[in-house]
Amino acid sequence: MTVKQLIGMPGLIVNNIDCSHSLVKIDASIKSKRAKCPVCEKHSNKIHDRYTRTISDLPVFQNKTTIFLKTRKFKCQNPQCDRKVFSERTPYILRYSRRTLRVSRILDSLSIELTGKMGSTLSEQLLISVSKSTITRMAHEQQLPQIAQPKVLGVDDFAYRKGMSYGTVLVDMETSRPIDILPSREGKELKKWLSKYPGVKIVTRDRASSYSSAIDEVCPSAEQVADRFHLLMNLSDALDRYFKSVDPKIKKLIKDKSNELLKKSDGQITGYAKEKTTGPLSKVQKRVVLKGTDRRQDVFNKVKELHAKGISKRKIARDLGISRNTVHSYLSLESLPPRSNSRSTNIELFSQHIVARLNVQGYMVKDIMDEIYKLGYNGSRTQAYHNINIIKEKHGICTPDFAQVQKERIPYIKPLSSRELAKYIGSCPTVVKNPDQRRYLQTLLDNIPELRVIQKLVRIFKTMLTTGRGNIYRWIEFIKRSKYKMTGLTTFANGLSRDIKAVKNAIEMPWSNGAVEGHVNRIKSIKRQMYGRACFDLLRKKVILSQTG
Repeated sequence: MTVKQLIGMPGLIVNNIDCSHSLVKIDASIKSKRAKCPVCEKHSNKIHDRYTRTISDLPVFQNKTTIFLKTRKFKCQNPQCDRKVFSERTPYILRYSRRTLRVSRILDSLSIELTGKMGSTLSEQLLISVSKSTITRMAHEQQLPQIAQPKVLGVDDFAYRKGMSYGTVLVDMETSRPIDILPSREGKELKKWLSKYPGVKIVTRDRASSYSSAIDEVCPSAEQVADRFHLLMNLSDALDRYFKSVDPKIKKLIKDKSNELLKKSDGQITGYAKEKTTGPLSKVQKRVVLKGTDRRQDVFNKVKELHAKGISKRKIARDLGISRNTVHSYLSLESLPPRSNSRSTNIELFSQHIVARLNVQGYMVKDIMDEIYKLGYNGSRTQAYHNINIIKEKHGICTPDFAQVQKERIPYIKPLSSRELAKYIGSCPTVVKNPDQRRYLQTLLDNIPELRVIQKLVRIFKTMLTTGRGNIYRWIEFIKRSKYKMTGLTTFANGLSRDIKAVKNAIEMPWSNGAVEGHVNRIKSIKRQMYGRACFDLLRKKVILSQTG
């Protein structure tokens, strides 16, 4: 293979190749002896002038490549043509461009897939260096492809600024490629677009009423499919509202059960409690005794006594070894206020809870500290360990070391939020991995009968969406006529009734908005890349022309 074949431009004559200082210089000229006028398209061989174009090309073995192309200007020999002089052209280099077509294609791809700064950095590594402004300008200059009539269309909204302004992304579901984005999510924008492409047969969408009304108006024969993911999200929101409505009932039940377990734990004889001894007090017990007394009280009483005898403040301060300010302060008080300690904690609130846990065989101090932290303890672990030892000495409790016993199950029911209950209610309790959450859910199911009904309804709805079979009409009717007050689920059922055809298609048809949701996530990433330069036209080109999505 010759050097000319490696260059890959058969229309050029390579006159000389020079390599020096990591730069490959190629002197070239165009082969043809005549050129065609771009206006009248008549050929001319009459040369008017010559000049040299400097063209950047792809690097060779990590050497920057520059083509010095000798270009001729021709006189148009057609007297009726408006163009008198024109330059010869080559298909490998665009008009007025300073880079070859293959370099331009690479930079075009970088401008769509990367930000201006990142594209400029990568172009330097590829030895076809351009500025970040050039990268952004090249993205603006690219043309969008013609939109082919889609048969299955996916529609969803995305946020320019969450909670403030939104746009609409349109995806051809047969190719899973975005074909257009609209500047807002209002129905009139979708109507305008559908009027240009009325041949849509199936439309997958979320539950937004603006989209459904626009599709009904412009394409009444199109089948609408509600997105299964959004249906499950709406069900989750309905369950969240339901559990918030029955929260007082759940809290009362859990409180009763927790007290029952704690009383049971307090009444157990585990072999680890011992009677208080009448012998000498330990160091910890001495701290407990001293904790209830204030050593300042004796000094306070003595100051009052000496002052009553008419002794001066100066002599009282000298005899008792305290400052005159302290004497003056004590004399101004009727009684000694308790000492404020910045290192005090609220562990007294959990003393009964700690005692109950200490009486449980296998319950370690580490477990107790972890638990009281979750219940609102505000001190350090060192303070907690110190105070728990005081409580153990005070109640005569002896706990074995970790090596002596194994951990036993904690007799405590950890509460779940309404959102967590909405997540787990449709699952079998044995599927829930966390034992505390599993025990909590099982406790609710065993003691609140209507939760069994809710659980069965959720399972039936999820089964309909996954298997594509089921009677959605009967499911809705059951909720409406139920003897239980299903706050949230009733509203959800009414919403399904208003959009029943699209919901039924979501169960029976294979189409869903999954691909559209993926492109919405990709738009979020693109928006973050384009921060500060994110005009709608640039965003539209980056979304549609990108090959990575």
